[in-house]
Parts: sequence; structure tokens; C-alpha cells
Amino acid sequence: MGQLSQPQIHDTVRHPLIGICSRPSYEGGDISAIGTAYADAIQQAGGIPIALPYGFQVAGMAEEILSRLDGLLLTGGGDISPDAFGGSPYAKGCRAKISFMSAERDVFEWAAVLAAWSLDLPCLGICRGMQVMNVSFGGTLVRDISELGGNRINHACFERGKEEIHRVRIERDTQLHQILGTEELGVNSMHHQAVKDVAAGALITAWAPDGTPEGLEFPSRNFFVGVQWHPEQIKNTPQLFEAFIDAARSTMS
Repeated sequence: MGQLSQPQIHDTVRHPLIGICSRPSYEGGDISAIGTAYADAIQQAGGIPIALPYGFQVAGMAEEILSRLDGLLLTGGGDISPDAFGGSPYAKGCRAKISFMSAERDVFEWAAVLAAWSLDLPCLGICRGMQVMNVSFGGTLVRDISELGGNRINHACFERGKEEIHRVRIERDTQLHQILGTEELGVNSMHHQAVKDVAAGALITAWAPDGTPEGLEFPSRNFFVGVQWHPEQIKNTPQLFEAFIDAARSTMS
């Protein structure tokens, strides 16, 4: 058996450290995980992915953890508990079924978002991550898109992450529009919840054809951007991750 060769390290540039929020294992067991597609997208854009723990105790360390990072990536997966985020993440009257909840994840991500805000650390929210950004600052969600009313397309296409499910219209004169360079984009769709009331200081930046909010940003911060689709899976907008990493790099001392 031959010896394993040692990796050759030539890159001397310091790459931004990006904390990626973990999720519980839905299969059970005392395991937390991040999807490899998130880590790959961060690496390909020039960052170093760091898996973050979650839990009640570590939530109290969120600001110290975030102060050692250059950016925060809020990931998808799992519904938010009705008791989280001050007990008001959902709009009044919402009663649809929710699942895959984790109070420990909720409390850590709330603390992490507030720490990123306080530190003016670049933050990118994906799917659930965009929803977490909204409810962290007083916005609300519907438990299911059907609770928005009207005729809604099927957004819960969880097994088709690499496919275009619908188009989104991107608002002009927004950071998302500037990054993507287009007013229309084909996206995947892997969610059943959606933004209802928008957080103070936030803007909806993209819309599905049925009027469901698909993008969110906070203009008062350098980079505080969320999207409802999963760009790490459909892989048609690498510039979104590149802009995130550029913003993180600009904060490095």
C-alpha cells in the first residue's frame, strides 16, 4: 500500500470564515449537521465554511462566536416553533400543521442573527434562514402558504432542488437586483411557509408569480440578505455567494 501524499498548500490569501448554522438530524439521534452544498458554495466563492453548534447554552455565547467570524449563513430546513422569537413568529389565525421543530436551534439562530446585526456582520439567509431574519426583527410568517389566501402554486417541491420550479420577479434598485443583474430568475422551491408581515427596516426584494415573498434585505446593513429559494442547490447564481464573501472580506481586519 502506497503512502498518502501530503496536500500542497499554495494559497497564502486569508479567506473569510463563514459560520454555517447547523440543523438537527431528522432521522433521530444526538447529531447536528450542515448540508454539503452550503459548504461547497461558500468554498467555491472563496470562503471557509465553519459548522456552528446550536443549543440553549451556546446561544448565550453567540456574540463571542460571531465576533470571531466574518459572516453568517442561515440555512434551510425545519419549521420555527410557535414559542420561539418572543412567542410571535406566526401571524394571528395561522393554524396549519408544522413539523421538524427544534427550540434549541431557534434560540441559537435568534441570538446569532442579533449578534450579526450588532456587529454589522454580513448575513445571508436561505429559505428558513430568510424567515428567521424576518421574525428576529418582529416580522411574522404563515405556517403554510395556503394561509396567505388566493390561488397559490405548489412551493413544496422538496425532491426537486436542482430544478426550476417557478420564476421570481426581482425588484429594481435593491441589493439583490444589483447582485444578480436581472429582474427575473428561475428558482427551485422547497418551502411551505412564507413571510406574512415584514420586519421593521426590511424590504421584500423578490416575488413569486402568485405573490409569495421570495427575497428580503435590510438596507441599513452592508449585507443582510435573504432568499426563499435554495441557490446552493440549483446553482444558477454563484454571484450571490460571491457577493456575500466579498462583503465578509471587507469586514476582515
